[in-house]
Amino acid sequence: MLFLYVASLALVLWGVIDMARRPSHVLPSGKKAAWIIGSVVGCLFFGVFGAVVVILYLVGPRRRMNAESF
Repeated sequence: MLFLYVASLALVLWGVIDMARRPSHVLPSGKKAAWIIGSVVGCLFFGVFGAVVVILYLVGPRRRMNAESF
């Protein structure tokens, strides 16, 4: 169980850093704040739920942003 929590924490940290580094013309500030707050609060209060939020970010908005940059 500890491994699962540590793995989800690492995923949340990676996702938050990725979200924070996105410029505002790519990821608007309101959406950026919502993704970051959802990830951190989900991880702190609900454990693995924060990792689920980050996975949704990785397969959704992040994939589209990376596809647009090429």
